[in-house]
Order: sequence, then C-alpha cells, then structure tokens
Amino acid sequence: MNQLSMAQNKIQLSVIVLFYHGERWIQGCIQSLQEQSLARSTYEIILVDNGGSTPSVKNYEDEPNTKVLHFSKNYGFAGGNNKALSHAAGEFILLMNQDVVVHFNCLDELLTAAAQNPQAGVISANMLMISSDTHINPYASPDKTVGMYKLTRFGYAAYTEQQYDSHLVPVEFISGNAMCFRKRMLDDVGSYLFDERLVSYAEDLDLSMRLKKTKWKMCVRPSALVYHFRDEAFSGNPAYRLRKLIHVSSNRLWVYYNNFTIARFLKRLPALLLGIPLKVARPDGSSDFHLFHFLVALITMPFIFSAFCVRVFTYR
Repeated sequence: MNQLSMAQNKIQLSVIVLFYHGERWIQGCIQSLQEQSLARSTYEIILVDNGGSTPSVKNYEDEPNTKVLHFSKNYGFAGGNNKALSHAAGEFILLMNQDVVVHFNCLDELLTAAAQNPQAGVISANMLMISSDTHINPYASPDKTVGMYKLTRFGYAAYTEQQYDSHLVPVEFISGNAMCFRKRMLDDVGSYLFDERLVSYAEDLDLSMRLKKTKWKMCVRPSALVYHFRDEAFSGNPAYRLRKLIHVSSNRLWVYYNNFTIARFLKRLPALLLGIPLKVARPDGSSDFHLFHFLVALITMPFIFSAFCVRVFTYR
C-alpha cells in the first residue's frame, strides 16, 4: 500500500467521472473504479450526470464513498468538471472520461507517484487506445508500452505509443482524460481548473500551457494504466462531425491566442492553421493518414478561422 494510503478513513483521492449520454460505458467504467487495489476507504468516486443524459448513475447513490451529482443542463467537459470539483474531498483529483476501463492498480500507482514526486502538479495515467471489441484484462501486468500525448510544432497534441523503462515520463501536455492533479496546484494557474468558455475540447491544452508558466511539472505514470475506447471519436453524422471540427479547431486557435503575445501568436499562426487538417487526417489511435479528411478540413478553414475571430471579439 502506498504511503498516502496509510491514513485510513481519510479520503486522499477524489475520482470525478463526467457522463454525457454514457449509458453504454457506465457499468464497465464504474466497476473498474470500484475494484481497485487501493483501499476503498481512501478514495471517493464522484459520478456526474451532465445534463440528465445518463440517468442510471442514480443506481450508485448508495455505494460507499460515492457521490452522485445531477446537473440540469449540459455544462460541457470544462464546466461539468469545474462544478464537480467543489464536491471533491481529496487532496488529489483524478478526472476520468466515461469511455474507459481502469487497470486495478491504477489509482494506487498514481498516488504512489504523487508521493514520490512532490514537484509534479499533474500526473497522467498511461492511456492505451482500444476498440469496443478488444479483450481487456484489468489485472494483467503492464508492459513497457506508454500511451501519451506530445505537442507538435503545429500546435496540436498527437497521441503516441512508445517504449519506456522510466517510472515517470515528463511531458508538456496532459490530456483531460485520466489526469490526476494536486488540488493546491490550482492556486498557481489562476485558481481555476478549466476555462468554461471553451465548453469542451482544448481545455486541457489551455491548462497545460498555464502549468508550463509555473513551478509544477507534468508527467505520465507508465504503470498506471487506463484503457480508452476510441469508437466514439469517429462516430456521428457528417453535419455533427463538421460542427465538431469547427468548434475544436477554433478552440485550439483561441487557446494559443489567449496564452501567447500577439507577436508570438502571429508568428506561429501559419503552423497552427496547417495543424488543423494534419490533426484531422490522423486522429488519435489511427496510424493511417486520411487524405480525404485532410482535404475536407482544408475546405472548412475559412469557417474555422471565422469562428476563431468571433471568439476573439466575444471574449475580449
């Protein structure tokens, strides 16, 4: 048992899971969080029904060390997690997407890494991309494969899987999925977690950029595994996917605009714009370059840039 778990009956870690139309994932996700090697008395699970979209979360209201929150509207990933954060009792907070299964030793590994590395403000789990038909053994011994994100010179975070022997891997970007952070770290990044104006997407990029201006380090714990289903990322009708592309891409541009000086932003702007179709052409978990998606994204660039300009003038 890690040293942070020695104080029994005291919540050390709060796990927040935001559900939005998540009935498909809820049972597997919550069960994997309940069956952890970490003593159940040392962590709580906060389940959020964001906008009344996942009513079965009410079935867990009587579970030990479990809080169930019902939001009357969809506050997005940023607003939903911000609101849930006020209910968290732990010194450490772990944000988890709904479409995940957590390795049974994940929470213990994250707290152990936090205790051994006080300079780390955020420690991410090792996120392995899988599909819905993948067989998962949540008790299997982890190998040296580490799934994480790296910021490219084109401004977007590219998912990569590499081999590491290290117990902790330093990074410059932390995904909002499976992100464990110290609550007191928020005092140094503006006293807030996510920028709610972004609603969803790129809020973790904004947080990562704010963190880089502080003393806190960002790392990935290879032995803390989370299996992330990626089926939903490629779903939706064409109109929905187009709206999502415009929203996500304009969000990313605005984050750089908001965190850079005007001169630095304009210098990086050509690369940032090129990064939009490059990201679309090779989405997370895909090893193929999709030329058709690249061309579609190029065609939508005027709409994306217009949406970004609206954000600039709206948020001033």
